[in-house]
Amino acid sequence: MSHRTPDGTVGITSHIVERGIDGSPCFLTDDDYLVYLDRLQEGAGRHRCRIHAYALMIDQVHLLLSSDTEDRLARMIRCVRTRYVEYVNYVHQGNGAFRERRRESRAIESERSLLDHYRLIESYPVTVGIAASPAAYAWSSYNHHAHGAANMVIRDHPAYLALGKTECERQSAYRESFRQPLDDRLPGEIGTSIASGRAPAPVRASDDVDRLATQVQPRRSARPRTASHATAAF
Repeated sequence: MSHRTPDGTVGITSHIVERGIDGSPCFLTDDDYLVYLDRLQEGAGRHRCRIHAYALMIDQVHLLLSSDTEDRLARMIRCVRTRYVEYVNYVHQGNGAFRERRRESRAIESERSLLDHYRLIESYPVTVGIAASPAAYAWSSYNHHAHGAANMVIRDHPAYLALGKTECERQSAYRESFRQPLDDRLPGEIGTSIASGRAPAPVRASDDVDRLATQVQPRRSARPRTASHATAAF
């Protein structure tokens, strides 16, 4: 189903999951998360996509994205993956396979389902046991939506903006929504596995750095840009 975006265009909204190969870690240090957010913001701007929610975990990334075409979404994901791999190769001397080529993606069918996916994504660190509450996890968009934390990556979807007339009203309504049980009938295998708590357990940051390998081998001649503007997200 199409949704009206803040700039007036009609867009396709999808929940996309990227995973490390065989549970391999995607992130080993805080800088890794910051660089990924920088690449995410860069890729969204380049391919005219909008990022509405995210959760970055050690071995996987969950994104709620929209754009005017599926092709733009696909191009953005490839762009972010390749640019992040450049950084991984430079900093961690990665080699081999980093991310699976086949990403998981589910189109969002309704505004209610879209808001459920907001909660689904931002609750995931709690679901898999790496955070005591959504607010306690630094690498998701929850604190932006629930507490107004500055986040230069996120562009609010009309469904979120409709929660209230003011920022305070929207944040209050969003926090209240987390008190309600999550619908376990969310479309697709992503919703089923996460809502039921059957998602794979994440790897730990102490795992061997050699497992942080890369699927593509971009040039190492230029040092990647740092995530300077992404630090404002938290």
